[in-house]
Amino acid sequence: MTKNQFIHDLRNPLNTISINAELGKLTLERTGDLRKAISIFEVILAECKRGSQILDDAKDSHFLNGIENDK
Repeated sequence: MTKNQFIHDLRNPLNTISINAELGKLTLERTGDLRKAISIFEVILAECKRGSQILDDAKDSHFLNGIENDK
């Protein structure tokens, strides 16, 4: 994994989270549709898990070898 690939892979779920957070906010403000909002929040939670998996994969790869561990 390259640095640019890592950044790209992590930015994708962050963008999805951001877009869906705004959509969830607008949905609740404009329509109050709780079912739609819950669906949107489920997407956000899934993308959080995806981002966490990307970080776990990077941690287990050689990509982060140059970064010191916390002591």
